[in-house]
Order: sequence, then C-alpha cells, then structure tokens
Amino acid sequence: MNIAIVAPSPVPFGIGGAENLWSGWLAALNAQPGVEAELIKLPSPERNFWEILASYRQFAYLDLRHFDRIISTKYPAWMVSHPDHHVFLQHKLRGLYDTWPTGLATTLPGPQPPEVSNLLRLLERSSHSRQALDDIFACIDVLRHAAPGLPTGLFALPGALLRRIVHALDGIGLARTAIRRYAAISATVAARADYFPADVPTHEVQVLHHPTLVRTLPALGSPLVPPGAIFTASRLDAPKRMDWVVQAYLKAKVDVPLVIAGDGPQRQLLNDLARDHPHIHLVGRLTDAELASAYQGALFVPFVPDREDYGLITLEALQAGKPVLTCADAGGVTELVQHEVNGLIVPPDVPSLAAAIRRLSVDAELRNHLAARAQPSVAHIAWPALAQAFCRPYPRIAVINTFSIYPAQGGGQLRLLHLYRELARQADVRMVNLSHDAPQATQRYLAPGLQERVVPMTAAHRAHEAALKEQLKASCVDVSAMLHPELSPDWLTEIASACAWADVVVSSHVYAYPAIRQVWQGPVVYESHNVEADLKAAIFGHAVATLEQVRSVEQICAHQAPLVLCCSPEDAVRMQQLYQLPVLPDTAPNGVDVRAFPQLQAFERQAVRQRMRLDQQAIALFVASLHGPNIDALLALLPVVRNCPEVLFVIIGSVCHAAVLPAASELPANLCLMGRLSDSELRVWLAAAHVGLNPVVSGSGTNLKMLEYAAAGLPMLSTPFGARGGLFIAGEHYVAAEMPVFAQTLRHMLAPAQAHACQTMAEAARQRVADAGDWRIIARHMWEALAKVLPASDGTDKNHE
Repeated sequence: MNIAIVAPSPVPFGIGGAENLWSGWLAALNAQPGVEAELIKLPSPERNFWEILASYRQFAYLDLRHFDRIISTKYPAWMVSHPDHHVFLQHKLRGLYDTWPTGLATTLPGPQPPEVSNLLRLLERSSHSRQALDDIFACIDVLRHAAPGLPTGLFALPGALLRRIVHALDGIGLARTAIRRYAAISATVAARADYFPADVPTHEVQVLHHPTLVRTLPALGSPLVPPGAIFTASRLDAPKRMDWVVQAYLKAKVDVPLVIAGDGPQRQLLNDLARDHPHIHLVGRLTDAELASAYQGALFVPFVPDREDYGLITLEALQAGKPVLTCADAGGVTELVQHEVNGLIVPPDVPSLAAAIRRLSVDAELRNHLAARAQPSVAHIAWPALAQAFCRPYPRIAVINTFSIYPAQGGGQLRLLHLYRELARQADVRMVNLSHDAPQATQRYLAPGLQERVVPMTAAHRAHEAALKEQLKASCVDVSAMLHPELSPDWLTEIASACAWADVVVSSHVYAYPAIRQVWQGPVVYESHNVEADLKAAIFGHAVATLEQVRSVEQICAHQAPLVLCCSPEDAVRMQQLYQLPVLPDTAPNGVDVRAFPQLQAFERQAVRQRMRLDQQAIALFVASLHGPNIDALLALLPVVRNCPEVLFVIIGSVCHAAVLPAASELPANLCLMGRLSDSELRVWLAAAHVGLNPVVSGSGTNLKMLEYAAAGLPMLSTPFGARGGLFIAGEHYVAAEMPVFAQTLRHMLAPAQAHACQTMAEAARQRVADAGDWRIIARHMWEALAKVLPASDGTDKNHE
C-alpha cells in the first residue's frame, strides 16, 4: 500500500509538534511490511487574508490519486480530494475557531459590496460540495481584483469574512462525503465545537494519542540545565502561559532552579519577570539531545497551556519518568496526566500553581511516587501502533447488479447508493453494474471507498431485452440480464475481475446471480430487495415459463448463499417458507439519511406554501417510482382524488409516466403529476405538504417513501400493507387506513382539530426513523452480518492489486 501524509509547510519555516508527528509517523509507516509512505508538503504561508486562501486553493487542486491512501492532519491539507482520505486532526486554524477573540463579531454588519455578498451567497449554497469549489475560488479572484477599492477591514486577520470563507472551505474538505475515516489526536480536539462536521457523531471520531520523537541522550548532560532543576520547554507565547509558571515559582519561594527552554514572542516578558531572580534561567531553544538530558535530570516538569491540543511536552516528560504539573483547563495535557498518579492537576490560577510547585519541590516521597508511575502510564503510546492503525487494509466487497446506481433516482438506486456508501467506511466496495442506457463503460468513485464500474449492454443484449419486453408487456432489463448474461461479455469480464479481487461477493437482486456463476464458483451473498418470485408474479403473472425461471434462480441463489439479507421481516419469513431455507434470512431494510431533512416548524412550512402560492388548500403528497406496485397504488388513489376535490394531490416520481394512466384530460383537476424531480425540488414539496400518502397494497420489500416522509416530519397516511417492515406502528407513527376508507380518513386527518395529534405523530415517526431507520444504523447491522462470512485475513494487502 502506498500512503501519502499530506501537510502544510509553515512560512517562515519552523519545527513544532506537527512536524515531529509527520517525520516520526513517516518512518513508522515505512517500517510496516508492504507499506511505502511519503510526506507531501506544500509551502503554506498564513500571514494575511490572501495567503491563507491561496494555501487552501493549492491543496484543493492537488492530485494525489497515484497513492492508495492519503492522511491529513492539519488545515488546509484536508482539502485534497482522494477516494481513501483519512483525517487525523491536530487542529484547525484556531484563531478562526476556538481561540476567536472574545467580543469580535463573527458576522459582517450591514449591506456589503456585491463582490462580498455574491461570495457569501455562494458559500451559503455550497452545501459542503466540492462541485462548488471552482465557483468559490472564482468569486475570491473577483474579490481580490476589487479589494483596492474596498474597506481594508474586510480583509482583517482575524476577521468575520475570512472566518466565514475558511469555515465553508473546511466544511467542504472535511465533509462526510469526502473523508473516509475521522480521528483526532486527543479527546480535547475531538470535542471542540465546529472541528468535525455536524453529521459526524462523536463515536465516529477515533481518539489516538500519538508518540513523539525518540530523543537520544548526549554523552554529557546539558551545561544549560543543571540536574535537579524544575524544567519546562515550550514555544514562549501567551497560550502556553509560561508567565504563570514564572509568577507561581516566585510565589512558591523554593530553593530549586527553574529552567525554561524555548523561544517566542513572550521571551522579553519572561525576562522582565525573572530579572531579579538568579535561579530562573531562560536558555532558548535546545537540541534534541539537550532536551533529552534536561528531562532526564529534571525534578519535575510544569506545563500549563490554555486548552492545549495535546501537549508533546507532557508525553516527553512522562516518558522520561518525570512527574508533570498542569492545570485543569490544559486540554489534551490532562488526558495524559492523572492527578496524584503520575503528576498533579490544579485549578488554573497562579496561587494554586505556586502551592503545587512548593509541594513537589519539598516532598521527595510524593515526587518518587509520581515518577515511578510516569513512564508506565504512557508506555502504550508508540509509533508502531499508530502506523498500524492507519495502514490496515480494508476487507473487499464486490457487489454485482443489473442497473447503474448513479445518479440515484429510483428506490433501488437510492438504497444501493446510501447503503454501500455507509458500508464503504468498513470495507472497499466495488460495484459492477450493467446499464441499459450508458453510452460507454465508466469507472467512478461515488464516495470514499465506493467505486462503481458501469458496463453498457451490447446491442444484441438490448435487442433481446426489447423482444422480451414485448412478450412480457413489462420492463425487463433485469430478467434479460438474468436469462442471457453472455450477451454482454464485458460485464462478465468485469465481474470476474471483481470476484477475484474481493473477499465477499454480493448479488444485489437475484438477477445478477447467473452472470456471477458464469465466471465465479465461490459463495455469493444474496442481498434481496424483494421476494422476486412474488414481485414478478404481480407484474407478468401470465408469463408462467419466465416466472418459473425467476423462481428457480432465486431458489438456487438463496440456498447456496452463506448469508441472505431481506428488506423486511415479512420478506424474510416469506423467503424461508417459499424456498424451505434452513435458516431465517437476516434483514437489511430500506433506510433514509435523516440528517438530510431539516426539521421545520409549522410557520416555516406555511411560509414555503405562501412562496409557492399554495397556501389556500391542503396538499397531499405521493412519491413513487415506475414500479408495478406503485402504479397499482396510483390507480387506486384516483378515486380518492376525485372524492376529495378540496385537496391538492401532488404525485412525484417516474410513476407519473405509467402508460396505464388515463389521458391528461380525464384526470381530476386537483391531481398534479410532477414527474421526476431533483432532491432539492423534492425537499420543497416535502416541506409544503400537509400529509404524505402511501396507498400501496401489493409488492414486496419496504417503501422508501414512508422513511422520507417521516424524516421530513410529515404526517403519514398509509395502508397497513404499505407500512410493512415493522418500523412504524399504526396510531403511534402513522395513520392506517385501507383504500375503501382512505378518502374519509384523509379528510379527518386534515381537519384543524387533528393538527396537534398529527404533528405529535409526525414527531414520533421522525424520532423512530432516526433511531432505527437511518442508513448508518442499517449499514452497521449489515456489516456485522457480512463480517461473519468474511474469510479470515492472512495479513496481506490485496486492496490495490
């Protein structure tokens, strides 16, 4: 595996904790079997507004795809786009985040020049998408051209405009759709506000304390640091609070020297504080060997920074077997120091520090007690462990399917995109999909770790599908692929390659199984979207021979599978009964990305309706794809539409194009067929609607529409069959009604007296789907099931063969 650590090179250059991490980590990675690592650094000045943004731009367009994996730890290196990008976060640009000056406004006052307002609008609309980067940097170029004529305060560092831009750029670089794995150097960093995306829960951020460089002891001790001194080292700037250490030392009145190593802007202040005291020594920057000697001879080490990210001084002191004195607000330092175990933690004030300095200086028994436990307390923090944590290969999953999943529009596409995007956080996923419409073969990454390889059907295969469609009087790309996979030989070639690469092979739907069997004889997991024999019987029940072929292939696939996954408990029971399976199939139900749906208050929904000029009547929404059970549902809904002329029925999705629908002139005036819409357009209708409908009475699997309604906070009216799957309970999460009383029940729901009850039910449904129906939860369960059928790892990395 080839790994790149990507990092900024400070201008002017200096070596600090970050540089020590990168150099030590690089050596540790290259010491791992099968790993070749490189450190990629770009000069990244940040002395002013324009330099910071230029640094962000250069990383955003850096192409490192010749590496198998990249790791970034610090701004702006995480702007690099890569399909296997891991973040081990040290810190953001702290002056624009957690150390933002108190009292400084975070927003720009009043109307702004068009160059600024245009940029701000673009940032607001970017939605953390890399696709917005070109336009963002173009707007920044326009702003720079106009800068000489604009107020200089706009470009202050720190300043509200720079803060807004950097927050937006970090949001894009660190988006969950861009980063495969999140980690942090300390729990302090992991918990900081706005450091990680809002949709990344805390448990997804792994905390790993990293080691520091091994410092070799010199033959002779440092003449600058006498043995038995109180010793500390740091950059001498205000956040390190070395002035507190000097003041506390003076207050403690101890007869032990204090030696401070390091340099920085506070050196003169410290010199002034120590001027009249002969035992305080500021010795400047020490070599690595001199530092090692200083730690070895120190009595103890005070280190009291303000909200430190981590604090390598702490680790170095403890590794040298020295107690550390720190303050309760020192951040990452307090994750290593244990009070009265390997050091002391005191309240953050000079008197408390002074008392602790005196206590440690005069109490040899306490010092020895703490020193004996110092080194063992950090023995687990080592380079090999950190290297191994970031170079482990992922298991490999090949998923074979009969349609492309991008752009995702139908229910099956949405399921596969979201489900395997989440699984790709645990495994490398390669999807090999046949496409009826693709003009040419395509390889693309849809998310970190998720690759789709699309193979177009040949002309001969399309001709067979067209003839079969005429025979069955139904869409049948999937059945054509099942019956004659050899008609698309390039698909078989890609399948053979994927199966040889993979640890686990999955047939998503049953229709790809015969193609897999032509090139691969190993076990195949069956990920069932429906009980296909039942589904196809409802669509082309007249074609007995073809139905028997579908049933036979599904039976064979289910029996050989080491794992069968169904979309609902009902489907699992039906599958077992139909095919006499020895084990009840597991479930991987449909889900929804709950965080993608904003929670809207009633007044916000009304405002949406007013903007659409639809605030004078109730809106009932039905979202469905061109799928047999959905077509039947829409036809069953037409009498309800006619019986409720006061309600506007809005139908969204490809079901609007069903050939069996009456002519437009024969449809009720209160029925609006919108057809396929973009995600953003669908979100608008979900916000405007008063109720979501699910009049489905046939089919298999589960309905995504119910999950989307619930995530959007929309009250739901469904047939009991339409709500199958067990996630929602009638009367608690949705209103249930069979089709003969659907119109009556809808009117009752829309009555003003029912508004509160419906809203309460909608809130309960949203919480239910957040707790059990989110794709992340479903993928986690599916991964646990898949992990049981993974072969035992032999420790080799075949990820990139």
